[in-house]
Amino acid sequence: MSIPYDEETQPLVPRGVTRRRDNSVASFLARGRSNTINSLKSGFETVKKHKNEFWLLIIGSLVLYLGFTLAFLPRTSLSRDFRRLHFSKLTKSEAFRIYVETLMKENKCQDHLSNYTSHIHWAGDAHALEYTINELSMLGFTPKLEEYHTWLNEPVKTEVTLWDQNHLLYNASMTEDYISEGEDNDSFKKVFGFHGFSANGTVRSEYVYCNYGTIEDYEHLLSHNVKLEGKIHVIRYGAIMKGIVVKNAETFGALGAILYTDSFDDGLITENNGYKPYPEGPARHESSIERGSVLLVDSVAGDPTTPEYSSKHKDVKRLNSSSNLPTIPSVPMSEREIAPLLKLLNGNGIQWETKGNVKGFQYFSGPSDAGVSCRIVNEQKYLTKEITNVVIEIPGILKEQEVIIGNHRDSWTSGGAGGPNSGSSILLEIARGFSALHQKGWKPLRTIKLISWDGGEQGMLGSTEYGEYHRESLSKGTVAYFNLDLGVIGSKLNIKANPLLNELIVRSSKRTLFKEDPEVTLYDYWKESSNATIDILGAGTDFAVFQNNLGIPSIDFSFDRDPKKDAVHQFHSSYDSFEWMKTFVDPDFSLHSTMAMFVGVSTLSLTENELLGFKTHEYMIEISKYYKTLYSNISEVFPNDEMIMTLKDNLVDLLELLTTHTTLDFDAMVDFVREQTQQDYPWWEWNKKLVILTRLISTNSKLRKLDRYFITDEGLKGRPFMKHSIFAPDKQTGYQGDVLPGLHEALLSENRQECIYWLETLLTQLDKISSLLTI
Repeated sequence: MSIPYDEETQPLVPRGVTRRRDNSVASFLARGRSNTINSLKSGFETVKKHKNEFWLLIIGSLVLYLGFTLAFLPRTSLSRDFRRLHFSKLTKSEAFRIYVETLMKENKCQDHLSNYTSHIHWAGDAHALEYTINELSMLGFTPKLEEYHTWLNEPVKTEVTLWDQNHLLYNASMTEDYISEGEDNDSFKKVFGFHGFSANGTVRSEYVYCNYGTIEDYEHLLSHNVKLEGKIHVIRYGAIMKGIVVKNAETFGALGAILYTDSFDDGLITENNGYKPYPEGPARHESSIERGSVLLVDSVAGDPTTPEYSSKHKDVKRLNSSSNLPTIPSVPMSEREIAPLLKLLNGNGIQWETKGNVKGFQYFSGPSDAGVSCRIVNEQKYLTKEITNVVIEIPGILKEQEVIIGNHRDSWTSGGAGGPNSGSSILLEIARGFSALHQKGWKPLRTIKLISWDGGEQGMLGSTEYGEYHRESLSKGTVAYFNLDLGVIGSKLNIKANPLLNELIVRSSKRTLFKEDPEVTLYDYWKESSNATIDILGAGTDFAVFQNNLGIPSIDFSFDRDPKKDAVHQFHSSYDSFEWMKTFVDPDFSLHSTMAMFVGVSTLSLTENELLGFKTHEYMIEISKYYKTLYSNISEVFPNDEMIMTLKDNLVDLLELLTTHTTLDFDAMVDFVREQTQQDYPWWEWNKKLVILTRLISTNSKLRKLDRYFITDEGLKGRPFMKHSIFAPDKQTGYQGDVLPGLHEALLSENRQECIYWLETLLTQLDKISSLLTI
């Protein structure tokens, strides 16, 4: 992307000097007023003698003074006039510089992360809540607490045993090995391996190994006559979301499911490749257990007993069951503890082509021999528990417009250093930067909210309940949502975003120094390491309610793991610890600081500019690109269907118009209005500024409406929470994002009526957008 030189693409290097404002209009008038008063005092005696002449002199002086003042008033832009009218004490450039200088002088991420990871902090944890409140209060903010009453589970007992007839062969511990975190921070607490929202129950049967548990894997097993019905299914993590894994197992007749992590999928950094395991080295510890939620978050987010409405009140009406919850028990296990079960499958069934690192296992499917069985005990305590979001607000000049930055603070264990508490630490650093501005009298143009969500791990509970409770105000006034979850788990900058925000991200990365190196911007590093790639949004974190349900353009920020060189992130295990972060990932916490600067600069770029930094052309190009991949499939699935052929060709024509003319013209007009907003005019051309103001308000209104136009009332088939017709989680994998999901799913299911519905819906929505953007 080629961006012309301007101030907003230059790195923010602290200068230590703020701009003087002695030559402002206010100071000029003040000096003139002072001189006039002194003259009046010195001529007081003369005034008494020549009263009439005095008044003529006064009137003449005033006329002359006003004429002189008006004639020599400095030229000003609409942008500067707007801020002066609202008594803004800092210029835009001063706001950026002070924010960056504040974070460069000190980095408190290490202290924050150490505190968050010092204890088990499940949803509703009081200590993490109190720490967050205290830190924000010390920065001068007044945190607002919003409580919700959500239905969730906490572990009582999980057990996996191996039997030969009535003889117990093996009893798994279901915990990880104890590792001391050192004298100063020995925070390791053992937590049973368990799943959020897993069904309670005790089951015992023969078992079968089902690879990654994808539909293709199950079809492969069935094609080789491997018996699946009535068995316990053992599945490795990695290809698809946990909830979909368990749902697939349930669909193919499983009584229960065991999910484990195979270190083979960690990439280069494994023991088999010569790396030592944690804590001696960067590879996975063989007792590491990946916990997580098995709620179908590809379909829904938030409290599953209150779909699409908030659990704000304790006595809210709740559903007794949900199709998004599993009906079979499931448990997670480590690579080491699953080995005794899997080794007994060798020679039975088919052998999978995809191998792994489980010791002694040759990756046969099974099932296990007659008489050899597995027993799962899953006992979870389900309860309605109060969770608390912590909200701070920095009111803006435009109170009806806001930008939200959010991160959830709860974790599955005493760990959570990478996910989510690196993001929690970064959120508090961003708050510190904004606090420094606020204390200097800064008032943002648009309101900024920083929110610490609760209950994120179970299924984005806090963020979704907030979104459902504040639906009307969010839909009306929220300009964008910025998400922090896996803030730092490696060295690879990983940005997922709505394409409307792509240019803003690139500009902000060019203004952010990488690890405070004045010679290297974050964009330089990003471009060199991954060609500055921006991916589409997927699922599994707190932007879901904003982007997928409300149509609020969102960004997910992180430094992700590079599997070729970075230490293994032992996701949702006790080894995702403070010591792991400090030893193997970000020893000086400079990546944390870089991310805090980047997100803060991105926020200021959106809140401090009168015109929203959205680009419509990139958005339509992205839609057109994905539609082209589906276009030929439509003909293949529905050949000779005249109605579908007409609709699909009409959609091609409309996208062609949008990408070659409408959005290019509109974005050019936006750039022109931005230039006019910043251009200086003499006072007597106030009418020109009025015209520019009208254009500014109209353009911003259109940009804010655009993504809302893609919201449908019904949502996707079987997934009513997912209301956005352009973006949704992929229904088959969950983690990845899907573009044009309704049309894509209609083609996969070969459903003619659904295909027609989505072609007509997209035509209607894009036609409205064409009208909206036509100049």
